[in-house]
Amino acid sequence: MQALMKNSVLCTPLRAVWEVSGYQTETLLWPSSNRAKTILLFIPGNPGLVEYYTSFLQGIHSKIGSSSFEIIGVSHKGHSINYHEKNAGDKTLYSLEDQIQHKIDCLDTLRKDNGPDTKFILMGHSIGSYIAAAVLKKRQNHGIAKVIALFPTLREIAITPNGVNITRLVNKVPAYAFGIAGSLISYLAPPVRQFLVKAATGQDGEGLQVTAHQLLHNHVLKNVVTMARFEMETVKELDHDFYTQHLDKFIMYYSANDKWAPKDHYDYMTKHFPEGSKIHLCSENIPHAFCLETKHVEYMIEKVGSWIHSDIYDTN
Repeated sequence: MQALMKNSVLCTPLRAVWEVSGYQTETLLWPSSNRAKTILLFIPGNPGLVEYYTSFLQGIHSKIGSSSFEIIGVSHKGHSINYHEKNAGDKTLYSLEDQIQHKIDCLDTLRKDNGPDTKFILMGHSIGSYIAAAVLKKRQNHGIAKVIALFPTLREIAITPNGVNITRLVNKVPAYAFGIAGSLISYLAPPVRQFLVKAATGQDGEGLQVTAHQLLHNHVLKNVVTMARFEMETVKELDHDFYTQHLDKFIMYYSANDKWAPKDHYDYMTKHFPEGSKIHLCSENIPHAFCLETKHVEYMIEKVGSWIHSDIYDTN
């Protein structure tokens, strides 16, 4: 992995299997050529396949355009079919706490490899924002300059509109049933699988490819469902003391058109943290799964790129 980080002549993103505390992690990497750098560690939502965000992260990297800026996006444990094809013996179903520890291990490894003066931006989407906040809580003195929380599920997600529906589903249908469905779908010819997914979801382009060919597999689906169950049970009341202490590090972005982190979550944060100048409500009503539509991806690239420029580079 370190050798890949130093190689600036390969086409980006570099797709690598990164060994993190003994776990082979599917990774997208946009390396920096400088030793002194800012590293953006991206944490996906659920499903946690980082390939859903390839165009988004590529756009951010291009917009920043700095040789001292590096992006690393990591998939969640158990959410990568490539990993499980090579390690068929691993049948572990990973909890939300397992995913948090994995991202702590990612940060620790990056800090060890790049030095204690490295500056970090943690960026998460959906439950990835909750995980990013948990990493900051455990690693407050590790050079984390900002936490960018996109459509963040930081509190009480089981009682949101989508949370209610998912809770009913995961409580009624066991994880192995989703795994069986994934196994059956994975036996279909790729064009047939892709056609069915497009007909059922309306997805196209990058998102369709990831859903049809990477998500719909036995072990991946079981891990997605298992993680969702832990999310509903774990993400409850907000830790007000923590956010009060670290509010200056957070940029939060909500949308009224979001059934996982609805507008009342934005209202809650602005009410309890009125001094939080970086708590935003999307003026375009972009949906939660912004990464599935090109126009939404392009909009979010502009937003995130401007935040990084103003909060990281323009203040140096």
